[in-house]
Amino acid sequence: MKRKSKAVLKKSIGKRILKKKPARKKPSGKEAIKKNPETKESAGKGRISKRRRRNRLIIIIAAIIITATAATLILLRNEIFRSIPGQITFTVAWNPGSIADDIVRVFADEMDTHVSLINSPGANGTDGANAVFGFERNGENMLSTSLSALVTAESTGFTENSHKDWAAWLCAFSPAVVAVAHDSPYMTVDDLIATVRQSPGRMSCANSGFGTVSFVAAELLSIRLFLEFDHLYYSGSTQAVNALLEGETDFAVLLSADITGQLMSGQIRAIGSFGEVDYTLYNNDTAITVPSIAGLNERLDAVLPFGEYFGVFAPADTQSSSLRGLDSLVSTAVESERFAEFIRNKGLMPVTPDRTGSVPVVNSFCSVVCWILYDAGFLPVNPEMFDIPRT
Repeated sequence: MKRKSKAVLKKSIGKRILKKKPARKKPSGKEAIKKNPETKESAGKGRISKRRRRNRLIIIIAAIIITATAATLILLRNEIFRSIPGQITFTVAWNPGSIADDIVRVFADEMDTHVSLINSPGANGTDGANAVFGFERNGENMLSTSLSALVTAESTGFTENSHKDWAAWLCAFSPAVVAVAHDSPYMTVDDLIATVRQSPGRMSCANSGFGTVSFVAAELLSIRLFLEFDHLYYSGSTQAVNALLEGETDFAVLLSADITGQLMSGQIRAIGSFGEVDYTLYNNDTAITVPSIAGLNERLDAVLPFGEYFGVFAPADTQSSSLRGLDSLVSTAVESERFAEFIRNKGLMPVTPDRTGSVPVVNSFCSVVCWILYDAGFLPVNPEMFDIPRT
């Protein structure tokens, strides 16, 4: 047998050493678990890892949402803050010392911004309204007046601006009341009405002037209850009260705010209020409750409550952001304790200054006042010309 040389043998051995073994097939998941129980634990760890990744994703998404919401709220707060006027000028459409002037002075002191006031009386309050309507619509100029002056301005021909051209924040209400002298035999409205019906046209009623809310209230009493009595027009409530005390007239229909002092002193008595419910007058520790005339007649009930509204106004086309800022300022002032106490002691009733909610109140009041005054000959133009329906 021929022996291999050392070189050949070495080469042969090297080939055997370099020869690769076939690769083993990697077992599937189930086979791996069978062969190695520890693999099951490793697979479980994989599933936990996926759950953790999902939870982390949820947390990240939630954090993004919360951050975005917080940023939005901050931007909204900053927008509201920027929308609040830094200074407001109130143009008061009446003389100093009037109810509208007294109200806005207390009101202005409670507003969380710098306020200045200008009195601009004339043309039944229209001069002041026209001045404010000509200013820039940035919320820095507002009007303080009575609602009756605003709703009749267009019909009187003093302005081309309608009451619908104004945004209104009504702040106080003075109901009309039926008043008699302290020694009058009439203790209730029913007593008075019965006497008027027994003597049609013989009794007289005083009011604070032709075309005033006092006059409109007296007309409503006459028209809606089918009563006949003479209207006596005086130049203000003081003269009307004097007429009562001197026996010139049998009764009067006046605004509560105009006669609070005389009522509290006992010079005259209020036997009926044009409120929907009984109305209580306050003056420090003294209180007088005036019964409502509601229930006397459905036609009269339809226009109750009736009296004069006082408030602040801005052109309706004022920047929307400025209107929202004014909403905040007005609410803060009206809700203050000082303003509430002032209203209480002035014989007024508080009104929530809701800019949107005041629209139907203003429209209804406008309809009643304008049509009564037109029928009485005070307004020269038919309210239908201004799209004012008859109530």
